[in-house]
Amino acid sequence: MAKMRSPNYPACGLSEAVKTVKKVWDKDQGTVVSPDDVAKAIGYKSLSGPARTTIAAMKKFGLLTDDKLGLKVSQLALHILHPANESDHQTALKEAAFKPELFKELAETHLQASDDALKSHLITRLGFSETGARALIEAFRDTMGLVKVADLAYGSPDRKSGDQAMETNTLGKNDQSVQKTRVFSWPLSKDVSAEVRLTGQEIEPAHLDILAKYIELAKLALKAT
Repeated sequence: MAKMRSPNYPACGLSEAVKTVKKVWDKDQGTVVSPDDVAKAIGYKSLSGPARTTIAAMKKFGLLTDDKLGLKVSQLALHILHPANESDHQTALKEAAFKPELFKELAETHLQASDDALKSHLITRLGFSETGARALIEAFRDTMGLVKVADLAYGSPDRKSGDQAMETNTLGKNDQSVQKTRVFSWPLSKDVSAEVRLTGQEIEPAHLDILAKYIELAKLALKAT
């Protein structure tokens, strides 16, 4: 009988994890608290097995961080709960969604697969049990659903490079020529992201070559400050 893979994936989807970490923030804000205090903040009487599983899920999404004295709500979670703007919120959601290594792997290989195909992959290739596979699929679909919602406004991540791109068409000022817009955005670090917007009738790779030269100039400008 196939043995279920050790729990290297969140036991719930990102939407549930975000709701849960909000309870921790509402009660304790950015205070470092014990795992038992976190368990009580999210509705458990003590640090039981289910409480540990829920806490582990928040940690796997990067919503809780370990401290020498306990746990606290992460900066990533704050970007989701209290974003500076909508772009910040969506970028943080994507970062959290792909924190679990297994979710990142499945997004690259099985994002469009049916549940049956995904379940077969989990059981035959990764050693999941039937129950474990079903739980993983539910959490994975929920999490990717949040990313898909984000993509409506900010593009989808390139599965190989992590780039994000969006293309829209708008009419030019004379209402006769179609202006295309391509938006690329990348997370550069936990607190910094970049966004490039190209607008015109014909957007070509050569335009990015020109842009690269401007980026080099910007790099020199930053070093000079």
